[in-house]
Amino acid sequence: MRAWLVSDTGLKVVALVLATFTWIFVRAVTSDSRTVEGVPLEVKVKPGMTAHTGTRAVNVTVRGTTEDLRLASRNELFAVVDLSREDLQGLYQTAIKPEAIRHPRRILVIAVEPTNLVVRLDKTPE
Repeated sequence: MRAWLVSDTGLKVVALVLATFTWIFVRAVTSDSRTVEGVPLEVKVKPGMTAHTGTRAVNVTVRGTTEDLRLASRNELFAVVDLSREDLQGLYQTAIKPEAIRHPRRILVIAVEPTNLVVRLDKTPE
C-alpha cells in the first residue's frame, strides 16, 4: 500500500495541479453577479404595532451561474426585517444583512443596499 502512495509522485502532483486549475477555471466561468433593484421590503412587527419607514425596497447583489441569474427575478426575492420582539414605540435602527433576503437556493446573496434601516414603531390606533 505504501509503495502505491510513493510511486509516481511527480505524476500525482501534476494531476493535482491540473485538477485545481480546472476547478478554478470552471468556477470563474460559471459564476456571475448582478444587482437586482427594487426588491420589496417587509418589516415584521408585533400585533398592535405599526412600522413606518421611508424605504419600501432595497437593492440586492446576487451571485450564481449566468442562467440562474437570468431566471431569478425581482418577484423571487424579498427582504424581511424582523422587529416583532420590539414592544416599545420609537425609532429603531437595524442592519439589513444578506441573511434577511429570501431567495431561491440556486443563487447567493452577497450584498444589500442600503445596509441600515430606520423604522419608527407606533401603536396601532384602535
